[in-house]
Amino acid sequence: MPEHAPAPPAAARRRSRSWRLALAALLSAVLGVGLGLSAADRHAARSGPEAVARGYFQALADGDAPAALAYAASPPRGQWLTSVVLRQQLQAAPLADISVLPASRAGATATVEVRYRLLFGSGPRSVTDTARLVRRGSSWWLSRVTSTVRVTAGAPGADRLRLAGRRLPAAAVALFPGALPLAADPPALQVLSDGLAAGAADQPVLRLADPPLLARVRVSMSSALRAQVERAVDRLLADCLTSGSNDPLCPAPGSDRPVPGSLRGSAPPIAAVNPRIALGQSDSGVISVRAEVPVQGSWKVWDFENQVVQRRGKVTVALSARIALDRPAQAFWNPS
Repeated sequence: MPEHAPAPPAAARRRSRSWRLALAALLSAVLGVGLGLSAADRHAARSGPEAVARGYFQALADGDAPAALAYAASPPRGQWLTSVVLRQQLQAAPLADISVLPASRAGATATVEVRYRLLFGSGPRSVTDTARLVRRGSSWWLSRVTSTVRVTAGAPGADRLRLAGRRLPAAAVALFPGALPLAADPPALQVLSDGLAAGAADQPVLRLADPPLLARVRVSMSSALRAQVERAVDRLLADCLTSGSNDPLCPAPGSDRPVPGSLRGSAPPIAAVNPRIALGQSDSGVISVRAEVPVQGSWKVWDFENQVVQRRGKVTVALSARIALDRPAQAFWNPS
């Protein structure tokens, strides 16, 4: 029978087990250091100035005001710094295509250049902004998360302007970067900024890097509203020129003592004679229309003996009408 090898001494077994435990401890320590460094790297990536700037602008793009304010070193407060207002800014122009450049650091401060696009209805606008950050401990925070704007409006129609759905405030307000949420009431009116329609590519834009913005705006009629007003006056004039009309306020030739309401005939659309269409100078909500229109037809006049005499041919009449802003399809003659 073969002989069995003698069992190793107990001391040898203990040494072997201790060596294995030591090796396992060493591997665990190395792995722990590696995992710790990986976690530190991930933390640094999340809390670095570039990541903070990107997270902030992404929160803006998502319409999440509380998330955007959470990136501030000292979160501001204000009735305009809400998700409701931010989403109105995004309705005017969604924020997209965020790009963050490497940060420029100087001790406990950093500057990050951020690029994005504002998608206005008339076309996108590329924007470059600068975010400034401060470090507290191992984390970075934005030193500023809002822009300041004061909107002034010229007459007429200033009372029709709305900022984020509210009446235009007299004082400056703090808003998030992006489009200025200006609109007119009713929407048939349009907002003009320095002669340019709001929504155009060079409409005022709010940025973190800019000083307080002064936006000068005014209200004007949209082309659709103007066309609706012209059609309403065309209908009113056509009614006057038909044989059944006897409205004494209908326009009449300006000479030869015309008989009121006697003009019959046909006229071109008033759009062809460049009418003067304007908003009222107050909050009355009235649109005034004035034009000189050629009419081909007939009319009656009183002669020097106060006898009614028929006239025929082409004559120019002066129109003066008014239309309520909230009822642009119905026109009325102004008294002479």
